[in-house]
Amino acid sequence: MIVVGGTYTEICFEPIWENIYGSGFRAVDLILQNSDFESVEFHTCGDEEIKAHLGYFQRLNPSLRNNITDISKSPEFHYDYPLRTPMIVPRSDLFSENKPELNVEGKNILFFGLLEASVSVKGSKVVYDPQSPANPISFSDTGSIADDLITIINIGEAKKLTGLLDLGDIVDYFFDSEKCSAIIIKMGAKGALLFQPAKKEPVRIPVFKTNSVWTIGSGDVFSAFFAMNWFKGRDIESSAILASKATALYCDSKDLSIVDRLKNFSFEKLVIDKVPNGQIYLAGPFFTFSERWLINEVWNTFKSIGLKVFSPFHDVGHGKAKDVVDKDLQGLDESEIVFAVIDGLDSGTLFEVGYAICQKKKVIAFVQKEGEESIKMLEGTHCIIERDFTTAIYKLYWELAKK
Repeated sequence: MIVVGGTYTEICFEPIWENIYGSGFRAVDLILQNSDFESVEFHTCGDEEIKAHLGYFQRLNPSLRNNITDISKSPEFHYDYPLRTPMIVPRSDLFSENKPELNVEGKNILFFGLLEASVSVKGSKVVYDPQSPANPISFSDTGSIADDLITIINIGEAKKLTGLLDLGDIVDYFFDSEKCSAIIIKMGAKGALLFQPAKKEPVRIPVFKTNSVWTIGSGDVFSAFFAMNWFKGRDIESSAILASKATALYCDSKDLSIVDRLKNFSFEKLVIDKVPNGQIYLAGPFFTFSERWLINEVWNTFKSIGLKVFSPFHDVGHGKAKDVVDKDLQGLDESEIVFAVIDGLDSGTLFEVGYAICQKKKVIAFVQKEGEESIKMLEGTHCIIERDFTTAIYKLYWELAKK
């Protein structure tokens, strides 16, 4: 099996994470831990630090063959938190000129788009994942050739790549212009859709409700686990469902050792047909810069995934009690669920939580620094208490989707 993809340093501010992975190397690590391929050939680019890391990894894994193209500086991906678009260092536009060219040929190829190189592949079976929200490139535009091509792409990348908005038109493009045997379109928290030319309706690939949610690298895991199984002869649909389960296990643990854990897989399946339309009430203090920054990040995150949110900070603002309280409570009355930032134990926020509980509304409480004694009443009234930001966002989405 051949993997083509990037090897990058990933740095996350919250929760703290600093590791060398990137789509290509993460896929290689996963494949080596979970399959019995006689050899894995890895084509990537790297500076001195990356080459040293991959050299050490190859010595630990004799079935791995690295083919590393030298570059002066490998990209680093800096995340404020996993749901935030990363800052790329150096800037991505600095890689647009004088890119090295990689030409790869083989039987089974997993091909991720690379920021720092121009790549073309020629293979019998190819899984292609463009891996570029800003500037995705179609398989054909890379000059690549495949006898049997499956493209895995998220909906945002698909719209950007095709210039189309209608899902049916997007699918037709990949079948007609790219000659795909199948296309898997990832729909974020809603799961994925598998399209095949012989079938009129797509197959819904579910997501699974995990205890924790770590999204950095989740798309890499899906594509790698899918490719690994499809290359071994498993059918497309069951490979996609297995890939979704593998992704759930990874998101819950950050652990790439997956196959043995699949035997005892127990996460609840979620099939979400459409973006939930119930309103969220965003409760939390907004008196200091750090408080306003966090409330704004939560608000932006909800908006970016198509959710409706009422925020006292954004929709009412500061003011005297007689000017704001009735408006805040009206927004709370009209909302189906509450997302509350609890740190600081702000009296207004705690009042809003209690008010919501009396109305039988579900409350997602995001709290990091308060002890168990301080949040005893929240726990006792069945609030969903989360200390990880990304997990709290996902659990709210899943709760809202039930309604």
